[in-house]
Amino acid sequence: MIRFEDDARTRGEQLVLRSILLGYPLAQFDWRSLRAKDFAHDLHGRIFQHACELLNAHVAPDPAAMLASIRNEDCGCGMRDIAEYLAWLVGSDPYFSKDRIEALAAFLDALCNQREAEVQTEAKRRGK
Repeated sequence: MIRFEDDARTRGEQLVLRSILLGYPLAQFDWRSLRAKDFAHDLHGRIFQHACELLNAHVAPDPAAMLASIRNEDCGCGMRDIAEYLAWLVGSDPYFSKDRIEALAAFLDALCNQREAEVQTEAKRRGK
């Protein structure tokens, strides 16, 4: 599972999701401009999408609410692994206290590069 990947971008994605799920101050930042496809890992994108849907419905995106939301989409496939991953994301693993700034910077840098590539691709498509 993704929790064993240790690259800076993955850690940055995990920190953003952790902050949203726990309601930490980082979650107060306006993440509405993010899209599920901005996350390198599909599972992170899905978690982000479900968290946004819950927040828009004024429901705290805690692991139980997240699991219920994801279960409605997936019919229960892989739910045990997802439940364990969500529990780890909101847990007290010391992993989340190392290199936080570098991890968030890596995620935001990758996001900027991705958005720039999308703009260039669209400009080429339009013939500009």
